[in-house]
Amino acid sequence: MADIRVQSLRKPVDVSEYLFRRLYEVGVRSLHGVPGDYNLVALDYLPKSGLKWVGSVNELNAAYAADGYARVKQIGALLTTFGVGELSAINGVAGAFSERIPVVHIVGYPSTLSQRDGMLLHHTLGNGDFNVFANMSSQISCQVAKLNSPSDIADQIDHALRECWVQSRPVYITLPTDMAETKVEGARLDRPIDLTEPQNDPEKEDYVVDVIMKYLNAAKNPVLLVDACAVRHRVLPEVHDLLAKSNLPVFVTPMGKSAVNEQHDNFGGVYAGDGSYPPEVKDIVESSDLVVSIGALKSDFNTAGFSYRTSQLNSIDLHSDHCVVKYSTYPGVRMKGVLRKVVKRIDPKQLNIRASPAVRNEAREHHDGSATITQAWFWPRLGEFLTDADIVVTETGTANFGIWDTKFPSGVTALSQVLWGSIGWSVGACQGAALAAKDMGEKRRTILFVGDGSFQLTAQELSTMIRHELNPIIFVICNEGFTIERFIHGMDAGYNDIAKWDNRGLVDVFGGQGKAQKFAVKTKDELNELLAKPSFKAANELQLVEYGKTMYGIEPPANDDEIAQGDEHQDIEASIEAELSSMKSSGKADTNQTFKPVSSGVECLFFMKTMDPVQPGSLAKKMCEDARDCQDQRQRKCKYINRLTPVVNMDKATDKGIAKVARAVLSPWFELKDEEKGDADKTEAPLSAVPSPPYTYAIRHNIRNHTTFKSGEVIQKIAGLIDAKHCVNLSKPDKVILVEIFQLFCGISVVDGKEWEELKRYNMNELYSLTPVVGKKD
Repeated sequence: MADIRVQSLRKPVDVSEYLFRRLYEVGVRSLHGVPGDYNLVALDYLPKSGLKWVGSVNELNAAYAADGYARVKQIGALLTTFGVGELSAINGVAGAFSERIPVVHIVGYPSTLSQRDGMLLHHTLGNGDFNVFANMSSQISCQVAKLNSPSDIADQIDHALRECWVQSRPVYITLPTDMAETKVEGARLDRPIDLTEPQNDPEKEDYVVDVIMKYLNAAKNPVLLVDACAVRHRVLPEVHDLLAKSNLPVFVTPMGKSAVNEQHDNFGGVYAGDGSYPPEVKDIVESSDLVVSIGALKSDFNTAGFSYRTSQLNSIDLHSDHCVVKYSTYPGVRMKGVLRKVVKRIDPKQLNIRASPAVRNEAREHHDGSATITQAWFWPRLGEFLTDADIVVTETGTANFGIWDTKFPSGVTALSQVLWGSIGWSVGACQGAALAAKDMGEKRRTILFVGDGSFQLTAQELSTMIRHELNPIIFVICNEGFTIERFIHGMDAGYNDIAKWDNRGLVDVFGGQGKAQKFAVKTKDELNELLAKPSFKAANELQLVEYGKTMYGIEPPANDDEIAQGDEHQDIEASIEAELSSMKSSGKADTNQTFKPVSSGVECLFFMKTMDPVQPGSLAKKMCEDARDCQDQRQRKCKYINRLTPVVNMDKATDKGIAKVARAVLSPWFELKDEEKGDADKTEAPLSAVPSPPYTYAIRHNIRNHTTFKSGEVIQKIAGLIDAKHCVNLSKPDKVILVEIFQLFCGISVVDGKEWEELKRYNMNELYSLTPVVGKKD
């Protein structure tokens, strides 16, 4: 008997075909993923829908690849199986959500009957809950569509794909096995999904445009700042029109790199606060009386550690769902419509325009005569190698930061994962980006820069690239470890080391023998020679280049014993000495340095060691008394010192180290509790030698560049050592216990409470401020 429901459908089509044809309609041509028993039937529908199956080596790489594909082709998709497959992909999908990348994640599910009955199936948690994984993905998706009811499926698919496009974020679609071949109305396919952006309320939009034009025309030196969401929400045509008509100076953020034509006369470089390139960009943007920011995403790495110094009073922020003009917010007024009207109304003659700084590729200027490939030399040199329309993929870490110094030719597309920062992402994204360009029929080079540590996470994607005859140029930066992590913490730590791989040999292992080229370069001359080769520049086959072992000036310890010995004997004096030695200069710029000094505008920490018979507390007291007694500010002896903290003794900032140094310092002043540790764990720090007066006390502490112990923990540890006869008095203590924790070290001293307050808590600037300025007129 015929299905009555199907008979009522116009042009009935199976759900799998409907879904895949809609994917094709919105721009997807290749579907990434891994086959599994819950999605196998659906895969049979790919050919008739016009889609190609990529066949990724694992689901995580598939998610990374779909992300890279979407950044080039505006939308990407992957197909995984229920539970084990989708959870393998979830990190990559979360990255797409974080970075606002439209990715469609389709998951083959057990049948609706199995779900309803709570059957104990493989790939489940064994509890009958079939919603648990969808609930996880709901937190990293702008839409979840469960295709469980045939009458709703077509609507669900169309709505999910529209939300994916408009919101520029992933969507999650479940495809149960019994729904894969179920019929839905195919006549809907004759009407394309409406992907148009929501329109602004005309009255509100006109008002916002009026306000923007008022401030633009009044500004003395306005600038444009283009960020990531201008790319994600597809307003670059409007941005380019605004730049062309207004002729305003334009800058990009790290996440906005390649958003504008960097060959444009008004392109001024990358603004990232203290990390801006060229350096003068920082002053130009921050001195502007009107910064028109388009699509801002002010994350830590995108702002060089939140080092922006722009004022909201001098800012106009345009976003995908609201606008902010100075301190006024306009919800629901979207930037696309606003930009179009601003372009129509703007009159360049009414604007005050200052020239942007010239941005050059300065590889020759950075050539210090040495053969070593350095960070300062390489990235500007890369700008000379790039050509129009290249796709440049940089891995989280040193490559992401280095690319700021590369000036792009016209039409270059830059891919980086600055916000999510999942190491290994770039290899999968490179495969997806190269495939997207191929699917678009465009002859574009895809060039990847990845460290050897990150490469080891996702190197299997070489197999996918070779299998699909993709021809990226892959530069593997060989540092023998996680370089960016070394600079953050643990320069010589074993946990930042990696196994040494034969990266070039992997090309053959993954099927590239006779289909790809491998190179190793160690010097600038060797790299220059390779970059100049016509066959290399043509990129007609996959090419992998190993380079840069000494690029960052890191000399890892020779062996594990050396690492252990260094850690065992390290103390704060050795740390300071090592840092001072590293700062010594021969008087000329060191072009091998990875970083350059910048003015941070924040307080710094300065250590000074006293020699017997001078005690730290006595010296601090004397210096503060001199400041207090100074009769003329012109005679002040210290200009930049703020607060002094005497340290009588120190140890490592560990449970044992803090207890040991606290007992040593506190014992002359306080009766201490007996230790409750076993003999094997007892420290050798003394208890109170003689009964002391029952002093009251307060604990004052600073914790700098240290994450192990929180404020309350430090106070509890130290107070817990002191006998209960000594009471806490936070207002007028007899003694103040000063605790200074800096990185790996803890220093402690005890000072007189009354004296400490009278001397303004050893704050010399505050003491000097009490001094009259001799000769100053009232």
